[in-house]
Amino acid sequence: MKEDRAREAKALKFVAVLGLVCLLMMIFPFYSIANRAEPFVMGLPFSMFWVVLWILVEFVGFIVAYNWEYRGR
Repeated sequence: MKEDRAREAKALKFVAVLGLVCLLMMIFPFYSIANRAEPFVMGLPFSMFWVVLWILVEFVGFIVAYNWEYRGR
């Protein structure tokens, strides 16, 4: 029971940090790294690819956190 709560707390911290990092990468000043139209990546302007990339990173991170939290139940 105690290890379940510890696992939930670690997963929650992971999700909070991941969400914050992904948010920061999509707003100023970090977005200025990718704020350009060229090069095209998979047919998308680089700025659009940057946003899609961080959304996918966050999605995969949420799946990892979910599996980490509910592993072994």
